[in-house]
Amino acid sequence: MIAHLKGHLIIKEADRIVVDVAGVGYEVFVPLKVLAQLPDINKPISLFIETLVKEDDISLYGFLKKEDRETFILLREAKGVGAKTAFSLLSFFEADQLINFILNEDVNALLSVPGIGRKTAERIIFELKDRAKKLSDRPNLPKSSQIEADVELALISLGYTVKEAREAIKKSKEELNEGFTLEDMIKVALKKLVKG
Repeated sequence: MIAHLKGHLIIKEADRIVVDVAGVGYEVFVPLKVLAQLPDINKPISLFIETLVKEDDISLYGFLKKEDRETFILLREAKGVGAKTAFSLLSFFEADQLINFILNEDVNALLSVPGIGRKTAERIIFELKDRAKKLSDRPNLPKSSQIEADVELALISLGYTVKEAREAIKKSKEELNEGFTLEDMIKVALKKLVKG
């Protein structure tokens, strides 16, 4: 099975790309979050790949980070969760955030993703919590990235949407000095959200 591709990006569409590897074009489905981080057309690209084989179809799913591929595989182990649902979750959240949501049994965070119903969110948490613990031992994010992930989780748990949380975090980063703490960012982000 194909587990990695390294070549040049030659086509970029809404949910898929084509990577030229030594003259062969591979169609790869990618989450929205990945699309926003892709290089320009004809530039080099390297992707971790998960190959899914059905009776009449072989599909490639691509990720920029190994952790995203591992989390994609994990999510699909929950009953009723297919590639589309797993992709939706990885389009909104980083892999480490999703692992934290599962470990903390944060149903509301998963429900903030369009198309994810309560039954699916609860099933993901119930069925994957033990397996998610293994992935939670991965190397931590850089401190600032970890703080942003934790702040986003905190704001979502308070009832704010993913979009609102990320916008508040973005504005907060512009205001805060380097070396800020989790508490610093939460305070500033909440002020931004209250002011609207």
